[in-house]
Amino acid sequence: MKLLQLQYFCTACKYNNITRASEELHISQPSISNAIKELEAEFGVTLFHRLKKGFMLTHEGEILLRHAQKLLEHAERVSSVMTDLGRGSNVIRIGIPPMTGISLLPKLYRGFKALYENIDISTHEFGAGSLLASLKDESLDLAIIPTDIVDHARFSSLQLGEVETVFCVPENHRLAKEKKIDLRDLRGEPLILFDKGFIQYDVITSAFASKGVEPNIVHLSSQLYMIKEFISSGFACGFMFRDIADDIPGIVSLPLADPIKSKVVLVWSKERNMSGDVKKFIDYAKKQTF
Repeated sequence: MKLLQLQYFCTACKYNNITRASEELHISQPSISNAIKELEAEFGVTLFHRLKKGFMLTHEGEILLRHAQKLLEHAERVSSVMTDLGRGSNVIRIGIPPMTGISLLPKLYRGFKALYENIDISTHEFGAGSLLASLKDESLDLAIIPTDIVDHARFSSLQLGEVETVFCVPENHRLAKEKKIDLRDLRGEPLILFDKGFIQYDVITSAFASKGVEPNIVHLSSQLYMIKEFISSGFACGFMFRDIADDIPGIVSLPLADPIKSKVVLVWSKERNMSGDVKKFIDYAKKQTF
C-alpha cells in the first residue's frame, strides 16, 4: 500500500467517478483504475460496485476510505511542517472544515492579503476533530470551526460569525415547496451527512435524537462536492449552511422549524508561541464583522 494509491482512491471517491478524478489529478484514467485494482488485490477485497455512471463503495471500500483519509491528512500535516522548516518561513497554516471554509475564509483571506501581500497562507481541509488535534501537535497555527464548544483551558477563540443549517432537497422533491421542515417529518427520508468527526454529524444526529427520530443515513462523506451531487441527483437529502445552499443550482434550501444556528470561531492553542504573522492575522480578524 502506497500513499499515492490511497490518494488516487480517495480522489475517485470524492467525485464517485474515475474520469473526474483523473481530471483533478492530471493523470490518465487507467492509472487510477490500476491503483485501485492493486489495492483490491493486496487486501483481497472489492472496494467498488461499478455502475453505469460511476460507482458505489462497498462496505470494505467505506472502511478503507475513512482510514485512508486520516493517513493522507497526517501525511499532509507532516509535509507542511517540514516544508515550512526547510523554507525557514512562518507560513500561516489555517485549518477549515469544508462548508465553514467556503462561508468565511475567502473574506478574511482577501482582506488580509491586501494588507500583507508578502505573508503566505496555506489552508488545510479537515473535520473539526482533526483540526483541533492538529492545533495540539502544532501542525496548524489556526483553525476555523463551526462551534464554540472547545477546551477553553487549552485553546483561545474568537467568534467570527454565525451560520444557519438548512435542510436541502432537489427541486422536484415532495418537500421542496414547504415553508419549514420539522425533523419528525423526515422519518425514513434517505439522508447524506458529513462523516463522523465533523461537527455537522454530531449536531444533526443530536437534533434528530431530541425529536425521538432515528435518521435514515444512507451515506457519509467528507466531501462537500459529494454531498451536493447526492442531493441534486435525488439520491438523498442533506443539510448545509444556508449561505452555501442558496447558491447551488438545482437544490432547494428549507429552514428548520427549530433553527440550528452555530457560532463560527477562530481557534488557536494557548500552549505554543505563535509567530508575529499569526498574531497579525488574529488582530486583523478581531477588527472584521461578518
